Amino acid sequence: MRICSVVCISLSLLCVGCAPKGHPHIVVHDEEIDLGLDTDMDIVFVADTHISLCDDRDKALSDKALARYEIFKSPDGIHADDIFAEEMDYVKDTSPDLLVLGGDIVDSAMYASIDFVKDKLDDANTEYIYGMGNHDFEYGNEYYSDTAYEEYLPRLQEVSETNNGFQIREYDDCVIMVVDDDNNRVTPQATEALSKLCEGDKPVILFTHVPIEPKEQESSLWKRSIEVWGAYDDGRSKVLMGLHSCIPDEATSQFIDLVMNEDNPIAAVLSGHIHFYDSSELRSGLTQTVTGAGFEGELIHLHIR
Repeated sequence: MRICSVVCISLSLLCVGCAPKGHPHIVVHDEEIDLGLDTDMDIVFVADTHISLCDDRDKALSDKALARYEIFKSPDGIHADDIFAEEMDYVKDTSPDLLVLGGDIVDSAMYASIDFVKDKLDDANTEYIYGMGNHDFEYGNEYYSDTAYEEYLPRLQEVSETNNGFQIREYDDCVIMVVDDDNNRVTPQATEALSKLCEGDKPVILFTHVPIEPKEQESSLWKRSIEVWGAYDDGRSKVLMGLHSCIPDEATSQFIDLVMNEDNPIAAVLSGHIHFYDSSELRSGLTQTVTGAGFEGELIHLHIR
């Protein structure tokens, strides 16, 4: 396994929670990775907006959708759809090279929610990758069921090109990989794809919906995940992937091992899911940055140099 020739790999926080001019309801965490690239690259990362819009095409979910619509608001009471519109206005104004949508963008696979997201993405006029979280294609009681995959995941085809649980975008100087949540796991195909990337020379920026449990179990991320979301009876975190959290299957264990191997070209890991911001060491030499909830207006603007 080869590690890319990189002058420096570091993730540094430039600004903690800044509200950009003209966008008063969103909070942008500016971060920078120094990879010594020939051409700079900017990525905006948004996750967990939980947009819950419903119309007559999904009448059966109308009551649930309305209740969820009232749950997901910014701290100053702005609903998730209006916050998403402002986030996409920020994307349009800043023109990043790539927008990564890290899952749970829609709260359920309702047509009105998906249509709204597509309209805002079209208006932002920016290249994007839409990865799946644990909510995007759930529908009523259908959650990671055969029906969810066969009937409701296809509804998102207009906004997402996900296939076998991952998407890869290769650039001249780096590779972007966005991995879907497979019910707190990843697919075997995603693990195989990451393994191939780890044999290459280009730095890999990895996006996962569910954060990976840090090597140091007693990390601030692990502890806060317990404080916010609680723990299983045996003390495991309910919202991270790892042996002391959501226990991984074989493919997910292999995926985590690939990430934790210091002899690989993975330069940074970015995640969502847990609805609070954290940036901390995943293992020696590798930072995992978790974005705060998109419905609260939080996003990450990643500057790769």
